[in-house]
Amino acid sequence: MNDIAQLKKHIGQRLKDLRINKGLTLEDICFDLGISFSSYFYIEKGTRNTLRLEMLCKLADFYSVPVNYFFQDYSPQRQPQKNTLEKRLLLGFRKLDTEKKNLAIRVLKVFGLKN
Repeated sequence: MNDIAQLKKHIGQRLKDLRINKGLTLEDICFDLGISFSSYFYIEKGTRNTLRLEMLCKLADFYSVPVNYFFQDYSPQRQPQKNTLEKRLLLGFRKLDTEKKNLAIRVLKVFGLKN
């Protein structure tokens, strides 16, 4: 998942927590803010394609929180990157013919490679 998608989900969860803590329904929020149910639903779900700063400001004002509240405690979950040596070895291994692949596997087993 990319950083933007993760951030939208984080913001959506923060909004949902605020709404639940205030004992409000989705319908209450939509009526009070004058926005459609689907718009707010997708913002809270974190799947809204665009989330404008104006809307974040409106929501922050509605919930009486600073705009940066939505970004607090956010840290993207990054996928670990394979190191370059590992990538080069894997690419080189894939280019070997079957006989050389088998030989390489036997050599690695001698050095402790487990199946």
